[in-house]
Amino acid sequence: MIVLALPAVLAQLSQMSMGFVDTFMVAKLGPEAIGAVGIGNVVYFFFMVFSFGTLAAVSPMVAHAYGAGDPDEIGRSVGQGLWVAVGLTAVGTVIAWNATSILVLMGQKQSVAAIAGTYTRAMSYGLIANLWFSVLRAFCDAVNRTRVAMVISMLAVVINITADYTLIYGAFGFPALGAVGAGYATAIVRWFMLGLMTLYVMRSSDFGSYRFIHFVRRPNPAYVRSILRLGLPIGATHSMEHGFFGLASLLMGTISTAALAAHQVSIILAALAFMIPMGISFAVTARVGQATGRNDPHGARLAGWVGIGLGTMVMCVTATLFISFPGKLARIFTEEHVVVEYARSLLMIAGAFQISDGIQVLAIGALRGLKDTTRPMITNLIAYWAIGLPCGWLLAFKVGLEARGLWWGLVIGLSVAAIMHTLRFRKLVAHVKRDG
Repeated sequence: MIVLALPAVLAQLSQMSMGFVDTFMVAKLGPEAIGAVGIGNVVYFFFMVFSFGTLAAVSPMVAHAYGAGDPDEIGRSVGQGLWVAVGLTAVGTVIAWNATSILVLMGQKQSVAAIAGTYTRAMSYGLIANLWFSVLRAFCDAVNRTRVAMVISMLAVVINITADYTLIYGAFGFPALGAVGAGYATAIVRWFMLGLMTLYVMRSSDFGSYRFIHFVRRPNPAYVRSILRLGLPIGATHSMEHGFFGLASLLMGTISTAALAAHQVSIILAALAFMIPMGISFAVTARVGQATGRNDPHGARLAGWVGIGLGTMVMCVTATLFISFPGKLARIFTEEHVVVEYARSLLMIAGAFQISDGIQVLAIGALRGLKDTTRPMITNLIAYWAIGLPCGWLLAFKVGLEARGLWWGLVIGLSVAAIMHTLRFRKLVAHVKRDG
């Protein structure tokens, strides 16, 4: 599990570090710029998380086919997945170009919403590249080539730092674009990543037998429906979690600009830590899916529990760091006293949900390997929107805890999700055991 998961984790950390770099670079422009990038990402990445989840259907489909020794099915899954990405891009572009209006309707300040809108428009130029890369990455991960995304993502970090500095502050003859420069930098990096991934896949002799170029020549409506049938619940599952955090960001903006900036600083650190179990979950999906494809119920069961256990151990470490050094972590981004003090209290709470956050995404990864996608969607709806969000709202605005109340709502929602997803996996693998 570690051999397969470590490159996936490093790839996730590298990709997430690009958001970390964006926030760090923009932070020097002040709290309003930090908040604008934060809420711009709420709108943009809410749709992107849904899209990534939908396209994640490619991973278990390829893993099952790989375990069963069916190269044509692998090629068909990848080729038609690329067509699904095209459709998702059309919808995402409309959303990105209307982000300012969406944010104003949600009660955000006009000045912050305007900056956020230009930022999301700039990022939208890399949307199709981002989605195609995710399909090809799911393909590589599912056939045990997790190092590919790792190497590309690490190279992309260097490009992102250079592009951010150049376009945000103006360098090498380019004008200073401010926060919107971070959006253009992100788009450039996404095309760079797609180019390298395509080059690898096309030139790898081992991938010739999959013939995915043959299957991408024209869309196959029946197969596209199969991907959507499996993928849409995954997309909805991830969107409910991301929307849960995103709505907390929007509510934070109604408290104060300082609260929103502190929330953005804290959430980027929590999200960076989350990339570790997220990366492990990709390996869990691949290993559970491959074992299921070759009719090995013991292997599927073992892969799921090993992944959940491994991720839980790692998140114990990140929880300790958040609880022990909240002020130092917040000062990575800003020295403004009000923002740091806000962030300090939020990061202490983030330490409380690290383990729950890790367990829930790992259990979802194991369930995805079993092609169980609808029940996790329902679980997230209950955990986040019926329990966590109402609790957070009550604690924030009725009890008077404000920002801290919203974050305790996150703790409650994530904990409920972790318990319910784990019990679901336990039930399913017990059933597989009896059948085996």
